[in-house]
Amino acid sequence: MKALRALCFVMMVPGCLWAQASPQKGDSSMNDSDVAAELKAVREALSQTQKQMASQQQALTEALSQTQKQMAAQQQEIEALKSQSRAEQMASVRNEQPARLLEASEPVTVSSSFIPPDSGMRGTGVVQHLPQAAAQKGEGPLSFKVGSADISLGGFVDIENIFRTTNTQNNIATNFAAIPFSNTPQGQLSEYRLTAQFSRFSIHVADKWGDNDVYGYCEADFSGNDATNVYQTVNGHTLRMRLCFFDLKRGKWEILGGQTWSWLTPNRSGIGPNPADLAITYNEDQNIGVGLPYTRAAEFRVAYHLNDHLAFGVGIEDPNQYIGTFVALPSGFTSVGSQFDNGSQIGTPNLFPDIIPKVAYDTRIAGRHFHLEAVGLVTGVRSTAKPVGDTTFASHSSVGGGGSIASNFTLFRNFLLLGNAFWSDGGARYLVADGPQLVIRPNALGTDIAPSLVHAGAASAGFEWIASPRSAFAVYYGADYFGRNFFVDTTNTTTPGTIIGYGGPGSPNTNNRTIQQVTFDWLQTFWKSDTHGALQYYTQYSYLTRAPWFVAPDAPRNAHLSMVYAGIRYVLPSTSGFVLRVPYPESK
Repeated sequence: MKALRALCFVMMVPGCLWAQASPQKGDSSMNDSDVAAELKAVREALSQTQKQMASQQQALTEALSQTQKQMAAQQQEIEALKSQSRAEQMASVRNEQPARLLEASEPVTVSSSFIPPDSGMRGTGVVQHLPQAAAQKGEGPLSFKVGSADISLGGFVDIENIFRTTNTQNNIATNFAAIPFSNTPQGQLSEYRLTAQFSRFSIHVADKWGDNDVYGYCEADFSGNDATNVYQTVNGHTLRMRLCFFDLKRGKWEILGGQTWSWLTPNRSGIGPNPADLAITYNEDQNIGVGLPYTRAAEFRVAYHLNDHLAFGVGIEDPNQYIGTFVALPSGFTSVGSQFDNGSQIGTPNLFPDIIPKVAYDTRIAGRHFHLEAVGLVTGVRSTAKPVGDTTFASHSSVGGGGSIASNFTLFRNFLLLGNAFWSDGGARYLVADGPQLVIRPNALGTDIAPSLVHAGAASAGFEWIASPRSAFAVYYGADYFGRNFFVDTTNTTTPGTIIGYGGPGSPNTNNRTIQQVTFDWLQTFWKSDTHGALQYYTQYSYLTRAPWFVAPDAPRNAHLSMVYAGIRYVLPSTSGFVLRVPYPESK
């Protein structure tokens, strides 16, 4: 108001001065009266203006006060909503699936929860939250962008000590089917290995193309086909492809092509291909463990995510007619062995791709994550030969199959129970090829042959416990079973009555009936950060036994060994989330 009065005064002063400086007209009394009237009118107008401005100022003050009250109420409501959201989130974390350790180069996950309707993410029942979200946007030390694509590098550097009580002649991958018996020199010798060949590198590329979410992932280690003199001087272990696939998601559909983990490999959640989604144990052994069906092979598959709980699909995988060194062939048709993988034959004439349908269901029971899945298998084999007395070839084939069920359940916070069961007619190669897929059976006259599939089954169960953000433990038991399939060699005219096939009387002790394994894992993380990676120590202890179908007189009934893996691993700050086994959960 003072400013307004000053302004009016400044505006009036020049007028008054001008009026005094102007020459007086003849009628001075009339002029004085007019001036007085004008001054009175100005005073009245100024007074009226002041009243109006005072009224407007009061109204403005009241409106401002009301606005401040509304803003304060809204702020209180926002704070209340934030507090409620934090409380719900903490309650969800306490009840959800426990954080777990991850297999080599798999995405680190903090917790599992149902996918929010507005999340923009698609999956089956459970979404795995990555703790390195900023890095996934290309902000990490090993992440960058090329155009619109996010590219992330990952992996780890590993040094492993391996000790076994018998001489399996293996390095980081144990040949479960060839544990030496105590009546052999290898069964009386222990073995020690020190290797860095388990070290691994990966690249993850993600992009969005229209309504399609696409990403590719490739992973390699140094367990390729080594030269026979690899250990003599330079230890030149060869690089090999473990995984390399492309995945596209559009709406509820998902399409994958490339080399990936088989759909027979049990999932922890959903039916996704990411290693973090798979229940492949904490074991350091590169052959993972007894009782777990798996392959990594070329595959094309299509999945449909019906909702956040249920997904299903079908895939085709690279087949392999496998007999290994287990099968005794008919003496009159030994040449047919080249039509099957005998351990060194890569050109098998496969009949058709393995067909693998899968369905998975994820939900919560009493607030805890539960996963259940069922998988099918259709596989086939064939062979051809000239029957005795014929001049043309006769081909024969056999179609088999099987399936598996697997489940895991969070019993309580950070304690996960898991198990699976597998049974098949011709699925032995999915059990680390510890038994044959088929045998070759001659006809009654010994003039022709046909393939005959071998029964194979497996089961495993165990638990995983995150005792603290830096310490984790796991215990597993697994068993493999291979059915016997033997008969008289009717093609053998020199020694009639000879038994051939697999698991018959007089068969070698490599014809295994069962292989069993008990494993204890301990992982300790010394430190970790999203910027500098993690440093870890790990130990795996396993006790294994294998029992053959036929035991010769005075021979051991089974072979057994103990083995210990112990090592140090530096994990790169894999910003794609494909990081190895970093314990969590919420705290670091």
